[in-house]
Amino acid sequence: MSTVHIDGMPLYPPRDNLLDKWVYFAEADGHQLQFISRDQVQEALDYFSLKIHASTMHEGIDLEHYWQYWHERLPKGMHSQRSKKIWIPTLQKLLSAIDTDKVQTRLS
Repeated sequence: MSTVHIDGMPLYPPRDNLLDKWVYFAEADGHQLQFISRDQVQEALDYFSLKIHASTMHEGIDLEHYWQYWHERLPKGMHSQRSKKIWIPTLQKLLSAIDTDKVQTRLS
C-alpha cells in the first residue's frame, strides 16, 4: 500500500518513543503486500472481494501522470479470479490475527 500516493496514509514517526510501530505483511501466490494499519488490510480485502472493479479513470484528479491508486500498481495476474480466491482468505486471516493480537512477527 502506498504511503505517499492517493489513498495512502503517511507514515509519521510516533509521538512517543515508547509506542511501537507495526508493519503487517501478507504473502500469497508468490506476491507480498505490506500494510501499516488494519484499515489498509480491510481496504485491500474489500477491493479483492469485488467481483467487478470500476474504471481506472478518476475524474477531478489533476496530479502528475505517475500518480496512481495502490490497486493500479498491483502486478499482472493479481486481478484474476484465481488470485482473488487466494488473497481473500489470506487477508481475512491477517485481519483475524490483528484483531486477536496474534500477529506472528513484530518489526520495530
